[in-house]
Amino acid sequence: MPVEQCRPHAPADRATPARRFPESTRRRRAAATRAFALAATLVAALAGCGGGSGGGASLPFLPPAQGGGDTPEGPSTPAVSRALVIDLDGATYGAVRSGIAAGTLPNLAKLEPRLAYSGGMAGTPSQQPTLDTPGWATLLTGTWAARHQVMSEAPKQAIRGATVFQLAKAKNGASNGAAVASAGLAQLLASEHDSGTLDTLADCSKDATATDCVTTQATQFIGGNYATVLAQYRASKDAALDFGLASPQYAGTLATLDKAVGTLLAATAKRANERWLVVITGNHGLSDNSQDDGLPLVPESSTFIGLNQPANIAAQGIGAALPQTLAELYGYASIADVAPTVLGHLKALPDAKASPMDGGRLTGAQPVSRLTASVLDNNSATVSVKLDWVAPSAGAITVLRDGQPIASKLPAGTTTFTDSQLAQVLTAKGSYQFDYTVQAGDGDDAAARAVLSPRVSYVPPVPLAPTLKNGLVSYYPFSATLPPVDAMGHSTMGPAASDLPAAAGLVVPGPFPGTHGLLIDTNYVTTAGIEGYRLTPAEGFDIAKGTAPQFTIGLWFKTPACVSKNNVTILSNKSYVSGGNAGVALGLFASSGDQCGVAFNIGSGGGVRADGPTSPYTQIAIDRWVYIAFSVDGVAKTMNMTVFDPVTSTTNRVAVGKSTGAVDLSKLSPYPHWGIGDDGTGTFLMNKCNGSVTPPYVAGKCATAPTYQEHFGDLAMWNRVLTDAELQSIFLSNKPLSTLSAN
Repeated sequence: MPVEQCRPHAPADRATPARRFPESTRRRRAAATRAFALAATLVAALAGCGGGSGGGASLPFLPPAQGGGDTPEGPSTPAVSRALVIDLDGATYGAVRSGIAAGTLPNLAKLEPRLAYSGGMAGTPSQQPTLDTPGWATLLTGTWAARHQVMSEAPKQAIRGATVFQLAKAKNGASNGAAVASAGLAQLLASEHDSGTLDTLADCSKDATATDCVTTQATQFIGGNYATVLAQYRASKDAALDFGLASPQYAGTLATLDKAVGTLLAATAKRANERWLVVITGNHGLSDNSQDDGLPLVPESSTFIGLNQPANIAAQGIGAALPQTLAELYGYASIADVAPTVLGHLKALPDAKASPMDGGRLTGAQPVSRLTASVLDNNSATVSVKLDWVAPSAGAITVLRDGQPIASKLPAGTTTFTDSQLAQVLTAKGSYQFDYTVQAGDGDDAAARAVLSPRVSYVPPVPLAPTLKNGLVSYYPFSATLPPVDAMGHSTMGPAASDLPAAAGLVVPGPFPGTHGLLIDTNYVTTAGIEGYRLTPAEGFDIAKGTAPQFTIGLWFKTPACVSKNNVTILSNKSYVSGGNAGVALGLFASSGDQCGVAFNIGSGGGVRADGPTSPYTQIAIDRWVYIAFSVDGVAKTMNMTVFDPVTSTTNRVAVGKSTGAVDLSKLSPYPHWGIGDDGTGTFLMNKCNGSVTPPYVAGKCATAPTYQEHFGDLAMWNRVLTDAELQSIFLSNKPLSTLSAN
């Protein structure tokens, strides 16, 4: 139904029981009635609307007279809470701050405007254009566009979610009024008016003097039985676009609007036994060249919020200089805080479980601020969401996910929480978004703020293939103690020499939460040049022995930094100074950036060798766990290697069915042990010096052989070639082989 421009509806009178008053009171009431009739006659005679302002909204009622003259005698009643929200679209924080400093905006100065931001947080689900219509929706709902769904300046958009008017009406049934200067806001509020939650909507957009029209209508609402009044002006927006922020026309418009604000403040001050909250804002900023471009930049995102009551954030933002970055700006209040502030004053704040708001109240109990959500370990079964915030000084913290508490009574001052229990509520692969609320305090002292998480990609866990137990010869799950123990009991592992310093092998966190790994550090070496650890198979359990051995070596591996030159060993049972020597080797090769190369090699002596891809080497990221699987099929005379990266969720099939060439596969076990972080000699770095150094040896004795560190986890050896499906289960399950018995 069309919004009435000249006849806004006054709230219906509530029926009250008949009551007799003293004669003096009856005389005063009769006089007031005659005065009202006379004023109504004069109003009707005025041309146009708004008392002769030219085509705006008419004045269908006058505020009831205040004071003891027409108030029934009797005991005093508690003050009634009411709220006035003033929106000065196009009034920038910088201009308001300068005007207050120059003394040209005395009424705005009374409200102590503080720096605030609009547009949500860039790069998060809360980001929205710094434009009027999305900003109006945020002012009315306390939420950003991801919730209220008003995304642009397009016409005929509908606000999703409850508005201030709806919540106030539902809580106490009080009347709401809005006087607006923009046709877009009138259209946005039309459904509120049609539904009855907004009792009176005065559309002043077609009035030649829209500012006067808004002021006159809002003054009437203040004088009537309205709990919530919205007064929206756009004169400063028009002046900025027409003349620029630095123009005298713009400054003069702000001064005129300041007088309008003074009129509204004076109207609230006249109301006896009413406690008015006044909130003023500019909605959003403008670009440095006075444009309304909607971009997520500091000038466009900066605005202000002023209050006539003490704020729970004290003087934060009052008189603050405009920051250089958005990150700094987000440390201040936002326009999403307006709605919960108004509702808190009206005692109409909804339950945080049922109606989460991105904003938090600026009066009363203090909520957390700077609430953000980030996704950890995405695209996995262990995906989680980390919440961070700035906590108020008091109040235990409660965290809710989609309205349900997931953490209660966290100590006051807590500033972070990680929701690592998503696997308990997610069962199917997909993309999800969660609604988190962080509440400080309980009961009447509770204050909440909500945030939507970024998209969470959940991948259900893949069970380890039970067949992985078949042919498993040696398995080192690694524990908190050294030396490591083979869970199969078919080998031993320990330092390559008894006099090797203990720091040559240390326990470190493993590739899975709560697991351990082994750090090999070649900075620690004996005087004989021995470094690293050794895995020594028991008789009959060396997987590389035989005329046609079939085996797979699998391990989680991490290098804190790549080698600066040449190559070093990861795991080998040969003298790796030359790839043509007999035996097997996995090697790490120098690379650039944050990458490092890996490759494999087998040889049977005399320079006969077969290598994995070396042009280029297979790249892995440094300081990140990857799973490496290498296999030899002595029957088919082929080799395979696969590298799995759980961070990027990639599988690199380095070699599939690569020929072993002329290598004599019966000569792949020249040493009775495997070097872990070294080769079969245990003196790899000294040997790399090509005879230029001899014992007594110290780490780094020659520049040809710089030292290195390597991390090992969940090392296993099979006497068969694993299938691709089995290897994928190791990678996708994100579990150590030690959990196989539980499957």
